[in-house]
Amino acid sequence: MKFLNRDRLNLVIAFSAIMISLASFYATYLQAKAADLQAKAANQQLKIMTMPVVRFTHSNYDTEDKTNPNSIGFHLQNAGLGPGVLKSIAYHYNGKSYSNYYDLLMACCNEEVKIMQKRISEAKDNSAYTLSRNGGLWSGERGEFIVPAQDEYTLFAISRGNATSELWEKLNNERWNITVSSCFCSPLGNCYQSSAQKLSIEIDYCPAR
Repeated sequence: MKFLNRDRLNLVIAFSAIMISLASFYATYLQAKAADLQAKAANQQLKIMTMPVVRFTHSNYDTEDKTNPNSIGFHLQNAGLGPGVLKSIAYHYNGKSYSNYYDLLMACCNEEVKIMQKRISEAKDNSAYTLSRNGGLWSGERGEFIVPAQDEYTLFAISRGNATSELWEKLNNERWNITVSSCFCSPLGNCYQSSAQKLSIEIDYCPAR
């Protein structure tokens, strides 16, 4: 009696074919898994390379302004590697939130704002010298805007002068009680929420302003 007859030989060949197919399938699975891991690692690296890290800062001296460096500024600073597209912003003061800087100023410094407006309206000389001497208030607020990587964007600022002295003093004291939260996205569309209390956290999308 022969050990391998035709039926047994066919069975061995079929079994060998199945084992080879399983080994081939497993090798293909491992290659696909490795490729997937590489793709995820590349995407994560690209995400980190384009991630903005935006935080709120404020100051009371402008080193770049040679004529009137006594300027209080409220800024968004991007310490990340990629630009941040600002989608929404909110100012917070004494437990309340405000969607723009003017409402914030009216909440913190109502009387001082009125004094500034009155003095500016009464000024008869509108020369550059007089405007510089009186001080002023300006804002960079608009819809969506970009905060470049390793740079900052000024939300609003007030320079000290005859018209703004009271407002400048009040805001200089109160600026420590003001915080800003913002929502911004990277060029890849990844969005983040930032506030003074915590680091930026990734979210699905930014709410409309």
